[in-house]
Amino acid sequence: MAAPEFTVESADGTTIGVFVAGEGPALVMVHGSIADHTTFDDLVVQLAPTTTSYRMDRRGFGASGDADAYAIEREYEDVAAVVAAVVRREEAPVALFGHSYGANCALGAAVAVDDVARLVLYEPSFGLTYPDGCIDTIEAALDRGDRDAAIVEVLSTILEMTEADIDRYRRSPVWPERLRSAHTIPRECRVEQERSFDDADWTVRCPTLVLTGSDTTDELATIARAAVGAVDGARLTVLDGQDHLAHRSSPQLVAEHIAAFLRGR
Repeated sequence: MAAPEFTVESADGTTIGVFVAGEGPALVMVHGSIADHTTFDDLVVQLAPTTTSYRMDRRGFGASGDADAYAIEREYEDVAAVVAAVVRREEAPVALFGHSYGANCALGAAVAVDDVARLVLYEPSFGLTYPDGCIDTIEAALDRGDRDAAIVEVLSTILEMTEADIDRYRRSPVWPERLRSAHTIPRECRVEQERSFDDADWTVRCPTLVLTGSDTTDELATIARAAVGAVDGARLTVLDGQDHLAHRSSPQLVAEHIAAFLRGR
């Protein structure tokens, strides 16, 4: 993995790596679970002519550090620290985009800071449920040092991937990074199950767009609507024919919606 363009120190001292590409107004980008900043590579290419993308690796992933104890509030602080650093570089408020668990983190940061001009959330995941015993199985695999088994449990049980799909994934260049960050999976799953859009004040001071795909799961679609209801003034856009990974399967379409919203449309 390439070195980040710069790093930021979060409130608890954790180092967060940030990768920069493109030209134009700034967009801070926050990835979801079982990923890192590279999940946005194709999306960044589409945004590059009009947008400077500041992709952060969340704590526990890629070029970023981690801490012994975990709370999602520390991730809010991570995103806020990156936003503050980008505002200093750009000398202007910035836009913020988060996908899945990263959308949760982006929203939490946007509640706390004043320098987010526009907020885009793709299928946030507070309230997501998991099969009985699944998280315990993942934690047991990690406890015995079997990170491969932990990842496979997620891919097979939660994402319902076939053995052939998993074998292809295991042979991909990103597999070593996925193994390295496997410890982040159960802590994020537990937050998703324990939190909801009813248990906090989600007041933000900027226009907010929630994106979802017409082909996503019923549960994620329901959560997207709950997010719109929780964030005053937020609006929902459904991308026809897309699912949870539209930023990878249809990056041009997602980029078009982000760019239009950032232009005030």
